[in-house]
Amino acid sequence: MRRLLCLYGIFISLFGLFFFIFNDLYHLGYVHPNILFYAEKVLLARWGEPPRLENIGFVYPPFAFLPFWFISDYTLASPLTSAVSLTIFLVFLLRRCSGLTCLFFFVVLILNPLVLFLSLYRFEILNFYILLTLSAIAFIRYLETDHSFYIFLSGFLFGFCFFLDFRVVFLIPLVGLVVGVAPREKDVNRRLALLMVALSPALFFVLTWLYLNWIFTEDPLNFVKSPYSFFRSEPLDTSVLIASGSLWGTFKYTVARLLGYFPIAFPYFVVFFASGRYGFSYLMPLGLIYLVPVFLVMLSVYFFTFFPAYYFAIVFVLFSLAFYVYLNLNHHKLFIFSLVISLFFSWVMPLHSREENERNFVQFLIKRETINNVEEHQRVATLLEAAGCKKTLIDDASSFPVVVFLGDPKKFYLPYMYDYYAAISYPKAFADCIVVDKTNPRDKVFMRFPESSMGFLMDYFIIYEGTKYNVFKCYTCV
Repeated sequence: MRRLLCLYGIFISLFGLFFFIFNDLYHLGYVHPNILFYAEKVLLARWGEPPRLENIGFVYPPFAFLPFWFISDYTLASPLTSAVSLTIFLVFLLRRCSGLTCLFFFVVLILNPLVLFLSLYRFEILNFYILLTLSAIAFIRYLETDHSFYIFLSGFLFGFCFFLDFRVVFLIPLVGLVVGVAPREKDVNRRLALLMVALSPALFFVLTWLYLNWIFTEDPLNFVKSPYSFFRSEPLDTSVLIASGSLWGTFKYTVARLLGYFPIAFPYFVVFFASGRYGFSYLMPLGLIYLVPVFLVMLSVYFFTFFPAYYFAIVFVLFSLAFYVYLNLNHHKLFIFSLVISLFFSWVMPLHSREENERNFVQFLIKRETINNVEEHQRVATLLEAAGCKKTLIDDASSFPVVVFLGDPKKFYLPYMYDYYAAISYPKAFADCIVVDKTNPRDKVFMRFPESSMGFLMDYFIIYEGTKYNVFKCYTCV
């Protein structure tokens, strides 16, 4: 009972911390675009005109949207989800280490600004890293006990990761290899049975997703081919582009990236070399499982789904904590030292990150200064409400925050609607207001009316001209 109350207290503390930081940034005018993107897609799926499940798009991992489906307030969704997942991770650590030691490890983890960033704004990535780590823990338990339940649990958690990050499909052959070389199994039939147990959840989830894409979009590979695909969601990086598609180029880039992550991922390398007495070089399955984060980087680079953000190093830190605890390593002082070094550089290195949101977040934690990235979206949403706009023509590909802040998708003509292209062809008959994103050359409204960027639109007069948006209202609706 005492431990349960302690865990509940930790959960409440984590949620309170995350919610406080999220709201502090929100009041300063900053929300990560991903949060608003997920919130808008769920808003359309539930209350759109028409409300359709496929409004979520089927091009992104579905569990990224799930918290927003059950939690209507988007400021609560990520803090609550992250608090739950981190508390579960602590529960698994507590099963094998003393309370004070685990709490120390956990506090160091929570004080890491990259963990805070993922908890608040990229919760789907944090949950993916935690599930991947728990899958590795379950596999360690299988090697210890030889109970097939643990190999099923490991496979199930690994397969579940697919609904958080599609790049898991890159790792399926590696998992098959790990089970195939398990030293306990001499009988071929048992090896095949264990291979089926380990891989069937992942294959089932992948095939289910292919089927759903086929049913709703008539193309089972829509989530791969779509121009809005998850596999094309990372910002473009020239160095990754050059390295992708080439085994040698990928290998060189991965080595360089690991060296770049080394100060933050220091505990990972300490555990790797400190576990020699467990025969990492001989116990092939354990070694391969521990190298999963390395293979994830390498395969992400090869298939051009990687961006060199520092938060990627957190998966190395999580793996190091899990393996240190579950292998019961003795290099206590060295590991604690490596955690402190990792924590220090986690505060320093992201200040020079090429990932803008990551960099701004750490700057906020240090200086309490941030950019205001929602002010104009909120201003336009407020204006549409005040102007009495009953139907607004807009392209939510980049203007989705406006839809979220107004809160009523039925007041918009959006590209997924059947009559959107009729409305954009002759807007006067459909929309009393028009929002143009003049900074986005692919904005459908801007492409249809390029002169709108200069404040001119036939049958409409301009009621707002900002840095990003021009807003128009029709004469006959005054």
